[in-house]
Amino acid sequence: MQLTARMTAVAPSSTLQITAQAKALQAQGVDVINLAGGEPDADTPAHVKAAAIAAIQEGFTKYTPTAGIPELRAAAARHLTATIGVPYAPEEVVVTTGAKQALYNALQVLCQSGDEVLIPSPYWVSYPEMVKLAGATPVYVRTEPAEGFRVTPEAVERAVTPRTRVLLLNSPANPTGSVLPRQTLEALAALVAAKPLFVISDEIYAALVYGEPHVSIAACVGMRERTLVVNGVSKAYAMTGWRIGYAAGPPGLVAAMITLQDHATSNPASISQRAALAALTGDPSSVEALRQEFQARRDLLLQELRTIPDLAVVPPRGAFYAFCDVSRCGRAPLPAAAFAERLLSQAHVAVIPGEGFGWPTHLRLSFCVGRPTLREGLHRLRAFVQTL
Repeated sequence: MQLTARMTAVAPSSTLQITAQAKALQAQGVDVINLAGGEPDADTPAHVKAAAIAAIQEGFTKYTPTAGIPELRAAAARHLTATIGVPYAPEEVVVTTGAKQALYNALQVLCQSGDEVLIPSPYWVSYPEMVKLAGATPVYVRTEPAEGFRVTPEAVERAVTPRTRVLLLNSPANPTGSVLPRQTLEALAALVAAKPLFVISDEIYAALVYGEPHVSIAACVGMRERTLVVNGVSKAYAMTGWRIGYAAGPPGLVAAMITLQDHATSNPASISQRAALAALTGDPSSVEALRQEFQARRDLLLQELRTIPDLAVVPPRGAFYAFCDVSRCGRAPLPAAAFAERLLSQAHVAVIPGEGFGWPTHLRLSFCVGRPTLREGLHRLRAFVQTL
């Protein structure tokens, strides 16, 4: 058996690998503190679970339209209209099996061999691999810690070539927690307007911001028609396993994504769609409670990290990650991959090495655990650094 060239060029997800290793150790009885995960530890809200149970009891277990049930497409359109200030109609929305599928489908229908996709770095591990699977080439636009890991219009402009097709933005960002302010987004919008570019805006962490509001580039002048906004219920509603995302954008692009989905997966799970409908239309108080808890954990994490000699971190302004520079930690600093491996095997703390994000000097720490567990994990990290 011979695999295709496109698959041999694609790397496995480092985040999923580390998380699986941590869970395997925990299954063996090892006291592992998992700071590697990318999902809230909160339970799915009760009214959302009740909606799923009701769907099962009603027999709502058959195929639905590929693009999602009409009620959910309408709810997603209303939610985006209310939260980012951009009006969308239900037919401009497609419901997908997680936000990841929305991103994958969009790149598949927008890109082909010879195209380039601009990706600010550090980046989520799946972005480059999705671009490669679409036959295109990822082009990395470096951000700087001194600028809060925020991509600048100047850096984007330097990276644009005649082959550039898409600018892929992620704000709030994984792994850095950076949040792009309106001024930067407006400057990027002006740049995009002057070039034949399209923007995919991954806003899955939009509800989890600390100290400044989330702004979508789709809300900038002229950008509604040149932007696909991607979101979902996984993070804000603690529904990662339900696998419901959605995307909104120009009707022609959305229609192409639906056609692709027709032949790839068909509809997302019917029961999960009913649960997502309850999430988007029901009591939103759980989202704010989750945001406040994550902000408290972020503050605790920063307080503890400041006690670790030579470790540097840019305070995250959104999402639930901190991206830490460990290149100067200890008398014998380690590359991030070796650091993470030894931290897991010796101190039983799981973190994600930065190689998968394009930064081998850094580690991603997640604060998706309770505050006592988070504090213990950071104490173990400090003790480990002292052994280097």
